Amino acid sequence: MDCQEAVNEVIAVIHNPSSVGKLLDSVRVALGFGLRNIVITKATGSAAQQGVPEAFKLAIKSGATLMVLPDLRDAVELLRPVATYLLSTRGEPLDSVSGRSLLVMNASDQPFTPSELNLGRQVRVVGRDVGGTALLTLALYKLMGKCIE
Repeated sequence: MDCQEAVNEVIAVIHNPSSVGKLLDSVRVALGFGLRNIVITKATGSAAQQGVPEAFKLAIKSGATLMVLPDLRDAVELLRPVATYLLSTRGEPLDSVSGRSLLVMNASDQPFTPSELNLGRQVRVVGRDVGGTALLTLALYKLMGKCIE
């Protein structure tokens, strides 16, 4: 996948955020890699009340599209990706993507639920628990690093 296709076809999904800081850091990472589409699903607490409006501001300033949806299932149904990758420390290694792909970062301290795991493929970004934002950063660097250097 070339760089232009990657920024248009790779969609970062920030799932289940409750922290404003974690939500905004994740949005900044996605925008920093040049992604044009970001989705927030299942936002709760201060992330929903304060973080989402701030995330919209960041997206608008960058010319990106930000969608906020009730659940991960909604993102999969509405966006109809070729593949949905649940970023993790388990599963097959994440090597490449093609076509419209969702990269789902779990912004919660809880693991993906079994019903969420059924929506896509769990992929290993790195073998250690480094947190959701770091997993998103490493995954995007692995897939798009040549596009930002």
